[in-house]
Amino acid sequence: MKKIIYSFGVCLMATQIQAQVYNNGAELFVSEGAVVSFNTDVVNDGKITNNGKIHFQKNFDNLSLLKSNGTVVFDGNSMQVLRSPKEVSFGQLLLDNDLKLETPLRVEGALSFRRGVIESSSQSPLIFSAGSRYDGASDFSHIKGVISKEGSESFEFPLGDGNNYRAFRVAGNHSNQTLTASYLYRSPLSISEKISENVDAINQNEYWTLKSESTRGSAKISLANGSDLDVIAFLDKGTWSISEDASLSATTDLANGTLFTRAKSRNIQPAIGVYPNPTDGEFFLKLSGMNETELITVDVVNQDGSRVLQKTGTVKELRKAYVLPEHLPATELTVRVVRGDSKKPLYQKMILNK
Repeated sequence: MKKIIYSFGVCLMATQIQAQVYNNGAELFVSEGAVVSFNTDVVNDGKITNNGKIHFQKNFDNLSLLKSNGTVVFDGNSMQVLRSPKEVSFGQLLLDNDLKLETPLRVEGALSFRRGVIESSSQSPLIFSAGSRYDGASDFSHIKGVISKEGSESFEFPLGDGNNYRAFRVAGNHSNQTLTASYLYRSPLSISEKISENVDAINQNEYWTLKSESTRGSAKISLANGSDLDVIAFLDKGTWSISEDASLSATTDLANGTLFTRAKSRNIQPAIGVYPNPTDGEFFLKLSGMNETELITVDVVNQDGSRVLQKTGTVKELRKAYVLPEHLPATELTVRVVRGDSKKPLYQKMILNK
């Protein structure tokens, strides 16, 4: 049978006027199998070590030392607040009420959603350590705000707007990184009304954000779908464009934060073309299915792989006429367009007649 330890003694002082339990420099140790329950506000200015279970039913202010390998339960009847001048870490957390974070909160082991919503922010995020997990997220219990996830394993961010669960999943990655995500129930068109030519339709109600702390970070994402909006569109230099393989990386400015939502593709495949072909030295380059502001490199190489011409710029800038070097003999050339790291180069053969 579990032992109940009450919080009234020489170590802790309860003040009825302030309806508060104040730990004034003392040490509270909750052993394995023991349970402590606080039904008033708690201020810890001493040391709390929790290897058992602590129930908080009001607000908790941690001003000093807290080590919790056991379980912490927030199960009050009205919004609770967690405050601390520094990051708070829990081994096991059970959410059974609404909780507002006014400090970063780290989950080292597991978070169980039962009832209530955690409100977090960029200054006070909920952080999942590498290898940590959660269960029970739903419309009734999730994170409204900002979540950070460390590590390389696949992870579904349990985000929502307080009433609706709107999670997305990131596939496992070969390298460790910290990803930070949020969800906004707001039209993507309020950010930008520009839509790429390869977008047929876009979700006009919501969007997500994802950021990597690594400049070389990447993330392959997936969203649950109940409509014909079956691809991912991301904000690319002010234009909503299709991510061909649902991957976000340096190409999509992931290090500064990528905005994305659901969309429907026009099924316009990226393609290049040259005309006239054969050419006598001048040709026009056709570029289709790509964002006008996308950075690309155009290479022209001969049969032995030697480069005879190279230009770098945006799709709009490089969709133009080209002149080959005059010294080239009649031959077969290859025009290559190199896009971002996650995209395959495009090739077109061209005959030079003289």
